Order: sequence, then C-alpha cells, then structure tokens
Amino acid sequence: MDRGTTILIFEAPLDSGLYYDGLRLREHILRRPLGLTVSREELADDTMRQHFCAVDCGAVVGTVSLWPLDESTLHLKQMAVAEPKRDARIGSHLVRHVERWGTSAGFRLMIAHARVGAEGFYLKHGYAQEGGVFFEQTIPHMRVTKRI
Repeated sequence: MDRGTTILIFEAPLDSGLYYDGLRLREHILRRPLGLTVSREELADDTMRQHFCAVDCGAVVGTVSLWPLDESTLHLKQMAVAEPKRDARIGSHLVRHVERWGTSAGFRLMIAHARVGAEGFYLKHGYAQEGGVFFEQTIPHMRVTKRI
C-alpha cells in the first residue's frame, strides 16, 4: 500500500450503504467497459453471497464476494479495484482477507473465474489454472483454484 494510506476491509451486508458502494464499483469496473450492467440474476445471486469492501478515506476502492458452493468450497466472485488504486495492492489484501475468512468459516477450497489477462494475479497468489478457456460475460475466462 502507499505510505501513509490505511486500507480497511469490511464485510458489506446486503442492502447496506457499503454493499451499494461496492456494487457501483463492480458495475463501473466489470460491466460498463463491456457495455453491460449488473443483471437481475446477478443481484439475486448477491443474496447468497458474502460481500467485502476495501475502504480508503471513507471511499470504497475494492470489492469482492464469496459464494459457498458446498460445505468446503467457496467461489470468489466479482473482484474489482478502482483503477487509481491498483498499484496499492488492494486486490492482494482483499484476496488474503477472504481466504482467511473462508478458512475460519471451515472452507478448504477457493475457486475463481479469472478474466484472461488477470489470471497472473491469481497465479501469483498461489492459485492454479484448471481446465481451458471459456466465455463468461462475453469475454474469455479461466478457472483457477487454491486450497486454503
């Protein structure tokens, strides 16, 4: 992180102000560049996920959510970091935070669908590519996994 900057990570309960700030960031970073908006299906899925936001000086600068697939597996979804803050290692802090959260909740495996081009971030954090490239939200992704 930048010297003098303190990034705090909070759980963002559904329908809270923090959740909505994270949702806006998610839409801005992940959907708008593709000409998409967050769909009703995604909003419905949000009710089944645990949401987290990274906050800097009161502003949400990163977000991620976790979707339990079964009693031991979490799907890391919707990772987004504000462009001006990408050099501050916020994504790394979010991943470490949700991995610790998952482990403390009894989960043992984390999976993610990484956009092609972003897979290096996950590989750097100990994830392994599993299978080939597939399309999701109109762009190529790959599945990555990590035992936590």
